[in-house]
Amino acid sequence: MTRSMTGYSFISGTHDLFNFLIQIRSENSKSLEISIIDDLNNLKLQEKIKKIIRKDFTRGKIRIVISSKPDQKFVKSKNIEKVLSEFTNLTKKRGLIPTISLLELREIINTESTKMQSNLKNEQYQIFLTKKAINQLIKNQKEEGYKLLKELNKKINNISKLIQKIDYEVGKFSKRITRRYEKEFSKIKTVEDFDIKREISILLEKVDIEEEIIRLESHISKLKSIIKTSEPKGLMIDFYMQEINREANTLASKSKDFSISKYSIEIKRDLNQIREIAANII
Repeated sequence: MTRSMTGYSFISGTHDLFNFLIQIRSENSKSLEISIIDDLNNLKLQEKIKKIIRKDFTRGKIRIVISSKPDQKFVKSKNIEKVLSEFTNLTKKRGLIPTISLLELREIINTESTKMQSNLKNEQYQIFLTKKAINQLIKNQKEEGYKLLKELNKKINNISKLIQKIDYEVGKFSKRITRRYEKEFSKIKTVEDFDIKREISILLEKVDIEEEIIRLESHISKLKSIIKTSEPKGLMIDFYMQEINREANTLASKSKDFSISKYSIEIKRDLNQIREIAANII
């Protein structure tokens, strides 16, 4: 299914006296770029998450923020009590009065918090939450991708209609040119019918755009088949937009008819809009 390249998701959860929040944002990019920010700067965890990301994404800037903080119950947890108990026993053995400042207590809490958040179970839980956030992101991207695909089809169908209008106008234009020059050449008594037809044929060749129309129709047909596939299509669509743009430019330069030029400009307008949509499709 077609996915939008942009999206956002977040998942939160509590495990082992810690609150975790995973936020993932994806943006447009022709290559895959992954950046992860987590409170503990756990490089080992980051590498595991990057491997997971690469399984589901081939393009886009993926930004992941992992936030974690101790639950209120953590301060009263057995881990903190154990540290304080060891500190008290150590000072008593040395004949000292156990005292601790608020700043020292916070340092103890932060140290123990870092140790616990980095343990294997909490690391696994963060990976679990990250996978859920990735699945949610992909779901959001598919929903947006469906909307983009509908808009894309609408624009492509509109170009098809414009090509048909151009083809019709070309026929009308050729007939007008033929009638006009037949009339003009007929005034010249020394010119034979064969010569008149030859001259008209040369003139029509200079403004003939049948080949461009055929190529345009071929490109549109190919685009429609690409859109129906489940393969990544953003870059392929962009390639065919360049080809269609080239043909549209040729149409505009060769055409001597206002209606055809106008339709060529409308095709280029739709092309630009399609390229914007394609840039946001994986």
